[in-house]
Amino acid sequence: MSELTGDLQRRLANIIRRGVIHAVRLEPSPQCQVDLGDILTDWLPVCQGFSGPNRADINPCAPGDAVTVLSEAGELRNGRVIPGWNTVIQPAPAGSETEHITRYGDGTEVRYNRTDHRLTITLAEKGSYIIKGEGILDGNVKITNNLNVNGSLAAKNNVADARGTMSAMREIFNNHNHPGDSGGMTDKPNQKM
Repeated sequence: MSELTGDLQRRLANIIRRGVIHAVRLEPSPQCQVDLGDILTDWLPVCQGFSGPNRADINPCAPGDAVTVLSEAGELRNGRVIPGWNTVIQPAPAGSETEHITRYGDGTEVRYNRTDHRLTITLAEKGSYIIKGEGILDGNVKITNNLNVNGSLAAKNNVADARGTMSAMREIFNNHNHPGDSGGMTDKPNQKM
């Protein structure tokens, strides 16, 4: 009877365990070994945000990440690793109760404020971004630094800078003339903008 009681106590204690990741491997699917203090688990699957035909996420864990192991019937070999609780070493990003924040290890941060309806993406130093595919920016856009265009640039409305609009410059060019070499004025340009 005491052997059965001991087995039940062990299983009950192992249903939910907290620990830190000891090692990680991504192939054939995300797995890790977890240091539970008194036990180092075998390779266990790491639960991701979502995994299905319509959407799949991966956010690789790293050694030292705090995790929870949920084990069916208290058997650690049947465990599933749930990442994501904050510690003193890995505190939650500072923000307000209306912000959803994702912070990456290099300092890059994505914030969405539900009250201000503002999405802010801050890249780490020397960070860059790429958006592939066709798209539309529907709203006012302000560029506070240089803009380099490697392809064609087409504007359906006026293009302006601090000195005027492109259509105003076109009018000036198309209607200008110069003093001629032998007196009088030259004709207006014969090739219009």
